[in-house]
Amino acid sequence: MNPSELPAVLYVDDDALNLRVFDANFGQRFRIFRSSSPSEALALLEQRRGEIGVILSDQRMPGMTGVELLERARTIAPDAKRMLVTAYADMQAVIDAVNRGQVTRYFVKPWDRTELQAALDDALKIARLELRIREVEGRMLKSERLATLGQVTAGIAHELMGPVGYLSQNVASLQRDLGSVIQYVSRHLQTDPEPAVAETVEDLPALIKDLADGAEHLRQVALGLRAQARGEDLEATADVAEVVSFAVKLARAEVRERARLTSNGEPVRVTFGPVKLCQVLLNLIVNAAQAMGTTGRPGRIEVRWTTTPDDVVLTVADNGCGIPMEQQERVFQPMFTTKPVGVGTGLGLSICRELVTQFGGSLRLSSTQGEGTEIEITLRRAPPP
Repeated sequence: MNPSELPAVLYVDDDALNLRVFDANFGQRFRIFRSSSPSEALALLEQRRGEIGVILSDQRMPGMTGVELLERARTIAPDAKRMLVTAYADMQAVIDAVNRGQVTRYFVKPWDRTELQAALDDALKIARLELRIREVEGRMLKSERLATLGQVTAGIAHELMGPVGYLSQNVASLQRDLGSVIQYVSRHLQTDPEPAVAETVEDLPALIKDLADGAEHLRQVALGLRAQARGEDLEATADVAEVVSFAVKLARAEVRERARLTSNGEPVRVTFGPVKLCQVLLNLIVNAAQAMGTTGRPGRIEVRWTTTPDDVVLTVADNGCGIPMEQQERVFQPMFTTKPVGVGTGLGLSICRELVTQFGGSLRLSSTQGEGTEIEITLRRAPPP
């Protein structure tokens, strides 16, 4: 563990000399924060609650006693071990500290260096063990979520394959039969012109091709989901410009009434499957479109990318409603969604991050509530052919 990440000791005393003596005795052994007033200590504890493993406070201080400070500290940082320094005459303070501040140790002035050092060593060892336990619990929770996500993903893939098969077959039949229908209609249009029908006949091949492309994309997504659930490694490369163009085309129906969608970047290949990249982009674009509903201003969604010698940084930015700070990490948890019932599943961003990470990339979100959101995906550039 990096020394800067080790749990620290917060020592609180209104006497500047005591602060210097404590630092001189223990500054080389422990990571220490010092505070000369209870209010300053509480503010520091709010800012660095995850870093402080032990709070050691003098009892007699102006404005707030050590017992009162430790009692409030228990609410702010309940995992931090609390200790009190008091005088012989303040035994009632010791009793209060045990009952109210739930201190683990108390020391009578003048404290013994060896005794205090041993107590701080023990408390920080416990703090480090508790930190490791929380890290293991976090990894276990993530593993459980990913296992759940894998089961859900496999179910989605299975459910998709049937309808996509029917769609693909029917579109292929439609493409096959459309030629003779167009020829027949075109002959009649020569003798009985009708501009609206002529325009429709002209557009039909492109529309059917879009349907065929969409059906094939859905089939590839289903296959990709199934492969992901099975843990298969489908290494591939994709042209970012081509995939972005296709994703924008697929998303246009969702975005058209909500925002102006633009893209900007040069052709470049990345080590990422084109179907999976399209899946990620579609999720992000649709999420951005759905964030436009309550802003009252013209919506804008921009997909842009820049390159470095090793990476491609792809950004999806919008000027939607933004995400509250307290929800910005939770949005990547499986099943968490800020959308109304029936609109979101809570799987989109979780799947996006998992796919990007699987291919050695990273996904970062930055958002300001009321202004908009940017999601930045960093992918590895594909080696030259």
